[in-house]
Amino acid sequence: MHELTESSLSGKFRISPDKEIHGELTLAGAKTSLNLHDNNGFSVRPIPEQSILGVLYDLKKVTLIRCVLISGATGNGADNSFHAATLFPHFVLYGDRHLDPNEKSILGVRLVFDDARALFYDFDAFGVVIDPLPFIEQIAKANEPLIHRKVETGPYPQILYFTGKREIFSVDTVLGRISASHSLRRNLGGPDGVWMKNTIGVSIAFGDPVTFEDCIERTSTLLPYFGLLVGRPQNLLRLTLRTQPVQQTVDSLEAYWCMRPKRDPEHEGQKPQPAEVLLDPVGRSEEFSRVLAHWLSRHDTWRDARSRFFNSFAGQIHYDIDRLVGSANMFDILPDSAVPPVVEVSDELKAAKECSQQMFRALPRTPERDSVLNALGRIGKSALKQKIRHRADSVVKATGSRLGEINTVTDEAVNCRNHYVHGSDPSFDYNAHSDMVEFFTDALEFVFATSDLIEGGWDLKTWSDKGSTMSHPFGRFLVGYRANLQKLKSLLQP
Repeated sequence: MHELTESSLSGKFRISPDKEIHGELTLAGAKTSLNLHDNNGFSVRPIPEQSILGVLYDLKKVTLIRCVLISGATGNGADNSFHAATLFPHFVLYGDRHLDPNEKSILGVRLVFDDARALFYDFDAFGVVIDPLPFIEQIAKANEPLIHRKVETGPYPQILYFTGKREIFSVDTVLGRISASHSLRRNLGGPDGVWMKNTIGVSIAFGDPVTFEDCIERTSTLLPYFGLLVGRPQNLLRLTLRTQPVQQTVDSLEAYWCMRPKRDPEHEGQKPQPAEVLLDPVGRSEEFSRVLAHWLSRHDTWRDARSRFFNSFAGQIHYDIDRLVGSANMFDILPDSAVPPVVEVSDELKAAKECSQQMFRALPRTPERDSVLNALGRIGKSALKQKIRHRADSVVKATGSRLGEINTVTDEAVNCRNHYVHGSDPSFDYNAHSDMVEFFTDALEFVFATSDLIEGGWDLKTWSDKGSTMSHPFGRFLVGYRANLQKLKSLLQP
């Protein structure tokens, strides 16, 4: 299957059931475009189902999904006229068939991302025989009947090998069966030498066929999780759909995601190191599979809060006030099952609350009246500091004294957030000590993500006891925790 990269492809494109015109499809990431042109007038308003089908001049078929009209033009000459339109497709599917995006016809998807090698560090899958001399004669003779000639061996042989174990891990989840595997390419040898190249990909095999939108949604759920494990958002390099076969066609399509997930190169931290990924799918595959399945099982209820987390986490080495505010607010939109239960209040307080609400609801609507009603509505509910403390409990239990006084840090993080959101008095000059604002942000992100993984069965203590190369943001947070805590305490002294 051809791998779609930046290129220009020409062919004919169907813009309506009875209209097919020439066009050039330019694959260029966010600048991807379909340029249509014809001597006769045509209209692409509206685009049926926002999808356009095309047949390229090499007879390959493309399906353009979520097409948006960018511009149109008309020109008239002495003898003819010219009509053109430019569209932007969000996705381009390439292969031996077209795909109806609304049809449940996708059986699975395979994605390749840039840090897969660090995450799925299957070091022993490939190797070199250290002492090949005792084995080379037997290997050479095994080939002779197949190539129909004698192979002569010498005193300096080399033997390169792949163990043949393609699958790295596999687990059933709510998204489908997720697995990671090696995909090997090699040559047949000869005077130029012999080589083997490997790509590690992750596949989701759906239990039942799904639509294209569902496929992309599941991919978009899984990819950020892997980014969390390695310590930075992932660049999606390749996406391949496995479809239900139609007649004799190949059952796969290459998908070009024009605005594919990628990290901001200006905010990148260190390159991930295999020793510091949060979960080890090779050496501790059972733990890896268990945590992944649990994390995905509750994603629907955690979606909003996790979305805030990943938006914040994507900042990497870039910090600002918006990131701090977002990292605090994500605790406020956790599902009820993830935060302390409702606080019991006395009957007298309940009565006073209801009476006050009735009085303020009767007043004309003003910002002050609404603010008081909002405050009354929060009586009996956990405050933000309580929610964060609750999430931090399991983290402290796992790390012991290493994260002592973490509640002091998170409480001050909320105070800092309240200063920028509500204008409350600051505990100290945040602008003069911006490193403390970064410390607050890191603490909130650490507590949010690690408490989530712990509840799925992650052994945080084993990971943290390994030490850190500081290639993962959480490793950097732990290494600098004591020094940052001491500085914070000195700033809080009267």
